[in-house]
Amino acid sequence: MATNLSHDDELRGLLSDIARKRFTNSRQVNPVSNLFLTAKDAIEHQYISGAVIDETFSSTLAEMNLKNAVLTERGRNKLAELLDHATKES
Repeated sequence: MATNLSHDDELRGLLSDIARKRFTNSRQVNPVSNLFLTAKDAIEHQYISGAVIDETFSSTLAEMNLKNAVLTERGRNKLAELLDHATKES
């Protein structure tokens, strides 16, 4: 099912799921999916560490392993900011 979540909503969900250790194995994902692009962004902005992404997995899929991913201090701060913002919008 397609969703139209904002990047912040997607990032908040991803960081929350990592904090709760919801990723228990690697996944094969579309490399242009919101989930993959958000995970890649979180790694680039140093919100998470321990994540492994492989864009060379196949011609149409990427591999994403967030099993050992943890929030960095920067990631915890970003998640708190996103949660606070979401609460104020409600």
